[in-house]
Amino acid sequence: MTQQHDSIVSSGELAEFFNVRHSQLKQYLYWMVHSHDVAEELAQETYLRFLKQSSPHLPILDLNAFLFTIAGNLARDHVRSLKRQQNREYLPLDDDLPDQKPNTEELIARQCLEEQLQRAIASLPEKTREIFLLYRADNLSYRQIAARLNISERTVEYHLRQAMLLCRNFLTNS
Repeated sequence: MTQQHDSIVSSGELAEFFNVRHSQLKQYLYWMVHSHDVAEELAQETYLRFLKQSSPHLPILDLNAFLFTIAGNLARDHVRSLKRQQNREYLPLDDDLPDQKPNTEELIARQCLEEQLQRAIASLPEKTREIFLLYRADNLSYRQIAARLNISERTVEYHLRQAMLLCRNFLTNS
């Protein structure tokens, strides 16, 4: 069964979201790349990738975390690229490979996001939370959830849509 999701945010809300975070995003990028010009370029690329990767079929629960994750990845890629260019003649090939371990910043961001998601899920009404967890944690289909709870598939769909909306509101307002 295909799922239909309402558009997560309007273009006006998205523009306001970007405007509010623009200076914070540039400051974050400057901290990573130590160049105002590069930070500005990376901020613009962040917005482009954010828009390309956003999908109404895969709702984003925390727009702020999503935006800054894209920005951090772009900044790290930029710094790695600079290091490769500067050290190409001096470093053996093995030292040029990126470190696969998450850094402290990524671990903290993941932990914060995980805590926010847990609070958002805990704030859901009981029936909505139960259906959401059966779908997301137990990977049950709409039909399986409906059969288990003796409800219609449309009711399952309604509760999952409500869970997404309520979690998004919780995360954007906290």
